[in-house]
Amino acid sequence: MARVIEYVYRDSMVHTLHPLSKLAWALGVMILALAFNDIFYLMAVFTSVVAVAAIGKVMKDLAFVLKGLTIFAGILVLLQVLFFKGEHVLFYLLPGDRLAITTEAILLGLAMGLRMMTIVLSFLVFLATTQFKDIVLALTEKLKLPYDYVFMFMTALRFVPTFLSEAVQVSYAQQVRGCPVDSGNPFKKVKSYISVSLPLVLISLKKAERLAIAMETRGYGSSNRTYYKEPIIGKADLIFIALTVVIIIVALILRFQGLGTVQY
Repeated sequence: MARVIEYVYRDSMVHTLHPLSKLAWALGVMILALAFNDIFYLMAVFTSVVAVAAIGKVMKDLAFVLKGLTIFAGILVLLQVLFFKGEHVLFYLLPGDRLAITTEAILLGLAMGLRMMTIVLSFLVFLATTQFKDIVLALTEKLKLPYDYVFMFMTALRFVPTFLSEAVQVSYAQQVRGCPVDSGNPFKKVKSYISVSLPLVLISLKKAERLAIAMETRGYGSSNRTYYKEPIIGKADLIFIALTVVIIIVALILRFQGLGTVQY
């Protein structure tokens, strides 16, 4: 789980693209996923995301999260099946023609699940193929976003894997000391996790203090900011961005013409 949002080094064409190119692609995928609700169109968009992940050679690294997304998508389908009322009844779950399962509910659940998986997986591919420092440079120097906010967001995102791995280590350490973290009823589990959360809070505060000292010693906040290496937008990036924009425009034209949408 800790590797989900980490950069994965691979020698691939996707890794060599500029961060803005991959960010434009991820945003384009999100627009396409939100624009359509037909499962066949959404499946096509999802397949394109999987293809990009395969080209970037990070599909194996994202296999675990893809499995979790599939489970969550199944929950979405189940919720729609149980609570959405359609016209075409397939069968009833309970005797006496109660709790009808309709075709519209299943299709709507599948569409919502595919949409969620597509959007989340596209941004995970972006994070897995782009170094955090390059993302910060692209957002601040190219998009002119405030450096403080970008740095704060990316630092919080960067420490998520570290926080998750430390949570596992603290949990194991408490179990070795005889603290039943994963046993008992749900109320006891919640109470037992206090022994894990308290050390995590102390560790986080200590890391924050060290980070603040490191930032001060490196002159954070100085008006003259320099970079060792700044990503440059090349011809391949311009072609990739232009292709993404063209696909989005064509898709939106199809959407306004009524294609790719289904009335559930």
